[in-house]
Amino acid sequence: MSTNYINNEKELVLQIASGSERAFGEFFSYYYPQLFSLVRRFSLNDEDVREALQETFLQVWLQRDMLAEVQNMRGWLLRIATRQCRAVLRKNLVIQRSEHKIYEDALMDAQPMTEAVPTSVAEISKLVRDAVMQMPDQRRRIYQLSREEGLKPSEIATHLSLSVSTVKNTLVTALKQIRDHLARAGYPLPWLLICWMFLYA
Repeated sequence: MSTNYINNEKELVLQIASGSERAFGEFFSYYYPQLFSLVRRFSLNDEDVREALQETFLQVWLQRDMLAEVQNMRGWLLRIATRQCRAVLRKNLVIQRSEHKIYEDALMDAQPMTEAVPTSVAEISKLVRDAVMQMPDQRRRIYQLSREEGLKPSEIATHLSLSVSTVKNTLVTALKQIRDHLARAGYPLPWLLICWMFLYA
C-alpha cells in the first residue's frame, strides 16, 4: 500500500464527503486496481468486472457522507463490490455458489455497511436516458455510437464524415449535458465518474 495515500486517507474521505472531485479521483485511482484484481476471482470477464466496479464506485459516491465512519475501507469497498458482482452474475443467469477465502479474510474485520441504494442507481440511469434524448440529433448520435456501439472517435468521424476533433468536442459537450441534467435532479456526480460511467465504460 502507498504510505503517502494511507497517511492522507482520513483527510481525503472528509473532502469526498464534502463533494471534492479531486479527492474522489485519488480515492478511485488507489482502490480501483485493487478491487479489479479481487473481483476477477468471481470468474467475470473484464466487461462484467467494469460493470460491477462502476456500480461500486457509484454507491461510494452516493454514500460518501458515511466514509469517515468506515474503519476498514478496503473491506468495506469489497463488500459493496461483492454485492455488485453477485448482481452481475444473477443478471447473466450464472449462480456463484462459493466464494474464495481471500474474500472471507478481507471481510473479517470489515465494518458493516448500509444497504446500497438501488433506487438511486435506477433513477440515475433513467435521468441519463432522458438527458440523451434531449440532445440535438448529431450530439445524440455521436454519443450513442460511442457509448452503445463502442466506436472510437476516429471510427465515428469516418462513419459520420466529421473530423476527429469535432467528435471529441461533441462527446465532451454530451457528457457536460448529462452531468448538468443529473446535478439539477439532485445527483451532482464527480466528473471522473461521469466520464467513466457514460463514455469509457
